[in-house]
Amino acid sequence: MAGSGRRMPRLGAGRRPAGLALLGWLDDPRAPRLCRVAGPPGAGKSHLLAWLVRGCTGADTPGGRRIHAVLLADGATVRTAVWSLGQQLDLVAHAPGPLIAAIAADSRPTVVCVPGLDRAADPAALVTELLDPLLRLPGVRLVVGAATDGPAARAFTAVPAPAVLDLGEPQWTDPARFAAWAVEQGGDPAAYPLPGPVLGEPATPPVPLPPPPGTELRSLGEEALSALWTTVAADPGPLAADPLLYALARPVPVTAAVERRDDALARAWRAAGPAVIEEPDPAVRAAVLRTRLLGGDTVAAAAAAVLAQLPGPWAGRWARWEGVDRDWPGPAVALTAGAGPYAGQVLVAGPTGSVRTFDAATGRHQGVLVVPEPRPLRGLAVTAGGSAVLLDAWGRPELVVPAEPRPGLEPYGLMAALDAVGAVSGDLSAVAAVGGLADSAPALGDAAGAVHWFEDGKVLSERLHHGPVTALAGTALGGGPLSDPEIPLLVSGGFDGAVRLWGPRSAPMPEPSDHRGCPVTAVAAGATAAGPVVAAAWSDGFVRVRDLGTGGVLDLRTGSEVWSLALAGTLLVLGMPDGLAAVDTRR
Repeated sequence: MAGSGRRMPRLGAGRRPAGLALLGWLDDPRAPRLCRVAGPPGAGKSHLLAWLVRGCTGADTPGGRRIHAVLLADGATVRTAVWSLGQQLDLVAHAPGPLIAAIAADSRPTVVCVPGLDRAADPAALVTELLDPLLRLPGVRLVVGAATDGPAARAFTAVPAPAVLDLGEPQWTDPARFAAWAVEQGGDPAAYPLPGPVLGEPATPPVPLPPPPGTELRSLGEEALSALWTTVAADPGPLAADPLLYALARPVPVTAAVERRDDALARAWRAAGPAVIEEPDPAVRAAVLRTRLLGGDTVAAAAAAVLAQLPGPWAGRWARWEGVDRDWPGPAVALTAGAGPYAGQVLVAGPTGSVRTFDAATGRHQGVLVVPEPRPLRGLAVTAGGSAVLLDAWGRPELVVPAEPRPGLEPYGLMAALDAVGAVSGDLSAVAAVGGLADSAPALGDAAGAVHWFEDGKVLSERLHHGPVTALAGTALGGGPLSDPEIPLLVSGGFDGAVRLWGPRSAPMPEPSDHRGCPVTAVAAGATAAGPVVAAAWSDGFVRVRDLGTGGVLDLRTGSEVWSLALAGTLLVLGMPDGLAAVDTRR
């Protein structure tokens, strides 16, 4: 089957008319924004939607025909549906309201496929609380698999006259092709137009992926444990007290079973939800849950210790979470690794402009930076001499000099450098200091996508991004015997989703070191004996740590947006709206 110059996968059971109808619905912007694939059990609703997903989610799918998210409704709750859709749409959300608001703020069209809607934990609630409100957004379209007389179909109200493709009606199945297919499959041609158990309604994901080599036994154990969670969902009993059983089972049945619990473990699981919902590796799920338990009460600490039995690619070392830790510093708008008198610390800026310091290794609260006139900040950096450079929400820099500065560029030189950059660009959006370069001034980024570096009395500038620079970091690289002893490396992130590298004494790297489809919210940079290490976070809470020396890459999520980052040795400190956490990236 072809369409828009691109071939679709083969569709069996004589369902070519139904497939063409679905493609026609996708192609027609005037069609009702809800399309319901209906029919009795065994009609092949999920099979047809699986075919549609396989053909309309690839990178070469024409834009008007693309399906942007697939919500596997089997066993799903409203909460897990929000988590799943958020991750697929490059968003972080824990409840329907924020998810709907974020989608509403995006002018791009959004097409969501929902197979097996009738098999959700509460189909009517899923429609009423999430899917129907989504349909009230003009840019959203849904194609769902739901029986005509089921509770899900009756709950839709946003689209009064949806398109309905009832597979029980013969016009959606070619008789000759159905008969040939039935004989080939050992079925009964007389069952036309219903394929029955030969095709059926699969409970598996519509685009199943093969497990990685060596994980078959683990997958079988996960299936069995997930089935157990489903069986005891009304009263999970001792299962709900064992953190390993949370991590080892599939997230959807676990979440459904602990939906009404309010203990530390259940709360930590719900906070981790957006990070674990699509994560296939139990060890990574354990790492996320353990990090969410750090800094809690004795019960949470014991649960975190149990989860350490599943070693993953990274590990949380300390955390300060909202509502859990009295030393939670508030939303971490900006943070930076300390230098000079702040060596071994991280400085964290809150939304009102307050700046607090924490020990980088343990997370213990150390003190407060005295800021003469606190105001909302967007950037924070500390020079080698210990001077803090604050960039407020309006792009104005301010210098806070320590009582006992360490060797480095003196305050008058720093202010002269900041003034010089300000004369070149008046709309500053990011600031970073380069640790290790004692006499260097901070680098600055602006709303036009340029990064600026002050050296030898002049400003060097490069436009690295389309749109504003949203994050900036720097580090010093050791030079060889025939080169400068220390070489600056700047790392910038942009609203365009790109992460760029630039050594101000040379041309910037021609291609981004990373690029994703949502804005960069934070970057950090450090150096090891093997070479530089770069970390970046995007607006969907995804964090990537890239070791440029070894080529190693580590990806992680915590369940929250990440607003700021800092590298302190092997620890990556994440600043979030609901917490501050440090993870060890080299286990």
